[in-house]
Amino acid sequence: MELLNVLIVDDEYLIRNLLRMRIDWQQQGMQIVGEAADAAEALEQVELLHPDIVFTDIYMPKVDGIELSERILERYPNIRIVVVTGHDEFEYARQSVKLGISDFILKPIRASELLQVTAKLRAGIEQERGRAYELAKLREDMKRSLPYLKERFVNQWLHGLLHENEVKDQVHLYGIPITANKPQSRIAIIEVEAAIPLQAGTSTEEAQILLRMEVLKRVQAYYQQDLYKIIIMDTNNRIVILAISPDAGLTEQVEQLQEELRHLLKAGGFEADVTVGVGQMYSGWEGVCMAYREACRALDYQTFAGKNQVICFEDLVIESHNGSQPYRSDTSLLQQLQFCVSVGAGEEAVSVLNKILTFPFTNVAQFRMAAMDVITECQRAAMEQQLEGEQVFNKEAVALMLMADHLPELKLLLEQHVRTITDVIQAKRQAREGNLIDQVKAYLEEQMGNADVGLSSTAAAFYVSPGHLGRLMKKETGQTFVEYLTQLRMKKAESLLKQTDLKGYEIGEQVGIPDPHYFSVLFKKQFGRSMNEYRNVRS
Repeated sequence: MELLNVLIVDDEYLIRNLLRMRIDWQQQGMQIVGEAADAAEALEQVELLHPDIVFTDIYMPKVDGIELSERILERYPNIRIVVVTGHDEFEYARQSVKLGISDFILKPIRASELLQVTAKLRAGIEQERGRAYELAKLREDMKRSLPYLKERFVNQWLHGLLHENEVKDQVHLYGIPITANKPQSRIAIIEVEAAIPLQAGTSTEEAQILLRMEVLKRVQAYYQQDLYKIIIMDTNNRIVILAISPDAGLTEQVEQLQEELRHLLKAGGFEADVTVGVGQMYSGWEGVCMAYREACRALDYQTFAGKNQVICFEDLVIESHNGSQPYRSDTSLLQQLQFCVSVGAGEEAVSVLNKILTFPFTNVAQFRMAAMDVITECQRAAMEQQLEGEQVFNKEAVALMLMADHLPELKLLLEQHVRTITDVIQAKRQAREGNLIDQVKAYLEEQMGNADVGLSSTAAAFYVSPGHLGRLMKKETGQTFVEYLTQLRMKKAESLLKQTDLKGYEIGEQVGIPDPHYFSVLFKKQFGRSMNEYRNVRS
């Protein structure tokens, strides 16, 4: 740290000189930058020199050292002040500690006391400046991280992961201009799918990231002057435009943006599809989640309507003329359906499907929307299980479902679709589980001589839970894990007993049961006789 600046204030020259000469100030990391004979001169010096520390006498003409300290600290609270006082003045000086005076030195001034005071002052200033530096560094880091933190916050808000009070606090933290108690929101989501040619020195993933960043910058530039539009990338690498004030022109804006982005990508030599989903306007803090969900569903409709379009959710939900209830997705049931399909539970999935289709449909458009929801969830489940091809997405079958004019017909087609995908997933799971058990059996054959081999260690070796492995073993072998391993060890023990002259405890050690008594008990339980009896019968 650089030298600290010291100002000495005393109406007696000899005292000032004594303070100057008493210690090696430079060795203490300090330098005396000025002296003053009274308060008025001292205040001028403070303004001019900005000292870090002021040593001042108490008794001086016109304005004493206590009042001077008060004036200095009013304007410069970070300056450290040390009052030089006589014995008679000490109590008077101590009473003024509430002003913020850092320390006191008694006359006559001793070098040892002065060294203690200066050392303490320097340590305090270094500590304070260190904290200030760290705080400034943290603020700078936070400033740099603010865009990423803001993006994470908005994504949590979109997915309904925050309580209303948390949203309100963070909205102000990130400078999002919302003042209404029930803000209105509308959301558009832009999805860009581009075939990127391989370039030397650049991976496909890196090229995709760079392309998405370029598109994001273009969208941000489009709304640069609009404080009421928040532009982020969501967790699926799609660009989200969150409008936090009523904006009837959002659809027209994103139509223009879509065209601009397509031309931009084409000019850059990319074969790209740019599709936009737009939700409806919602009020309230939780309305953002619903607006986002609707925009996602509108975007999902590209599977049926085609890419390179702006798809508005309100155009998909057609209410009947008699004012009946419009169709709304039941998120909870759809999540249950996706889970059941994902685990290959066909009957449970059909049961959830029937619950979804209990909605009081009043027109064709409504139950086609429900069909689209079901097909979309089945697709997500298939993608989770890494299934592809005609077996899980038959375009002709999907077209029939979306063109069905009668609900009974549609129910039958959807049920067939759900069962087809769950059957494929279940078959794949069974094949995978069967293969896993084959690997576990081979592992146990190899490791049976290890006394530490058990359900937990084997499960850990294959990265599955002990409970899951135990259930699979029972299902595939008809035995518990322990029963299967014990039988395996006993068969090996029987073989060694027949083919070698090893003693019983030696055989036990070779099959992973080092306790001779326990091994004897297990052997007799398995074969109905002791090892000696077994050998005698063989002889």
